[in-house]
Amino acid sequence: MREFRLGCVGLGGRGRGMMEWVSNGIDNIKAVAACDNDPDKFYKPFDEGNRLAPSFQELFPGVQYFRDYDEMLEKADLDIVMVETPANCHTEFCVKALARNIHVYSDIPSVASLPEAEALWKAGQSSEAMLMTGATTCGWGFVHAMQDLYKQGLLGKAVYMEAEYIHDCRCLWERTPWRKPSAEKPGYPITYCTHSLGPLLSILEEDLKTVCCVSTGSLTTGVPGGNDVMCALYQTQSGVTIRHTNSFINCAPAGHSYRVFGTEGCFERLYARGQDKGHTRFRSEKLYAATNMTELDVDEKPLNVDKWTCDQQAINAGHGGADGYLWHIFMEALRKGEKTAPIGIREGLRMTLPGLYAAESAKQNGKVIPIRYPWDEDWTTSF
Repeated sequence: MREFRLGCVGLGGRGRGMMEWVSNGIDNIKAVAACDNDPDKFYKPFDEGNRLAPSFQELFPGVQYFRDYDEMLEKADLDIVMVETPANCHTEFCVKALARNIHVYSDIPSVASLPEAEALWKAGQSSEAMLMTGATTCGWGFVHAMQDLYKQGLLGKAVYMEAEYIHDCRCLWERTPWRKPSAEKPGYPITYCTHSLGPLLSILEEDLKTVCCVSTGSLTTGVPGGNDVMCALYQTQSGVTIRHTNSFINCAPAGHSYRVFGTEGCFERLYARGQDKGHTRFRSEKLYAATNMTELDVDEKPLNVDKWTCDQQAINAGHGGADGYLWHIFMEALRKGEKTAPIGIREGLRMTLPGLYAAESAKQNGKVIPIRYPWDEDWTTSF
């Protein structure tokens, strides 16, 4: 079976971890190249906070280091590039790889601006390679259960949805500076919307078309641009509504919650709080045994992992196994010669662009504004 040559750009903690288990845990992948503009991240031991871990060079003695990304693309003869750079700088790396017909696995958000969205869409349209959007939360088992219930018609047509992402990230500001808010990026955290919207949009065929968004402002820290909580209301053309709340500065338990109200039933996933574990529940008017709220024994662990073509390390890797699942379906698509990724550029933009428009709405004090996409006739790179 064909071997896929893998290169990684971005050698922070996540880049190291992903490169290690992907190259060791998934069949037919060989790590051959790594790129970061800071050589220390390749040659020096890695500070994990409580200990010094082996350097990237020690972990991957056969991998060639590049400081320049273009040089890596030119010389490393890659089949796949893994983009693990900070959340606000993915697009340029994806576009350059696609231009060389190199497959891409990219973390989210997909883009950080409307011009980047146009560039990524055009690159995908003209490339012979595929881009897999690493939409982490779409790999969780309870999301797959929600998708299955929807496909079976047990929820009916979606009417209203909710997503909540609560995570106090202040302790991560020093180690991952891109997370720290500033006056230069006043839309954060609502622009980091993909973890919330990805699962919900996976069962919603319509694009989100309007948004209004408000912010509490920076009451907890006083940091310029440090919005404590931002809340957006999105709607589709037919009126399906999504309420999305993001908070990265708070004193609350951390987690992701989702709710779906359908014409025939409902679904909810509530994150763990203290001694109370996370709950996955649904009810359906179409299933006689579930007309009351029914608990599902489904958590983050992806479903059907026994069928994966990868080892236990990949099954357990990253975000409760979600990263392993996404790489599994990506590699299955590559092995089969598919032309588009299971979660491709369009899906990535559908779950990324609404957050950029939400940030613009908050800037305009909650004004309702239209959401556009590169495939729309009225698409434009300005708000």
